[in-house]
Amino acid sequence: MEKSLKEVEKGWGGGFSLRFVPSYRKVIEDWKGGGGLVIHLTMKGSHIDDVIEEIRSSTAPKLVVVGSKKVPGEVYDRADLNVAVGSQPHSEVSALAVFLDRLFKGRELHTGPDLKGASSTY
Repeated sequence: MEKSLKEVEKGWGGGFSLRFVPSYRKVIEDWKGGGGLVIHLTMKGSHIDDVIEEIRSSTAPKLVVVGSKKVPGEVYDRADLNVAVGSQPHSEVSALAVFLDRLFKGRELHTGPDLKGASSTY
């Protein structure tokens, strides 16, 4: 997995990092303890259109948790925001894609290694 991620970063840019952490609880608590915002994508929660501006305007680092139907209830409790990407079943990848598209206002589709001076930071 680490090798694949490095290849993606090499070809497309990024600043990705990867590390194994045996406890999601610790990741969430450390993130929050460092002043970060924990955003849980789900089908139950505040509609994305109602909270995306709040998320976008926050200067806090963002941790996006994407789960499935087996997400422990405590993830909902620990998240700062539970964001409903839709009310119909969808894949975790599609939920993340929709979230990122809304977060970056579609501009992420115009960035990449072939675009001189483009930035993926908004």
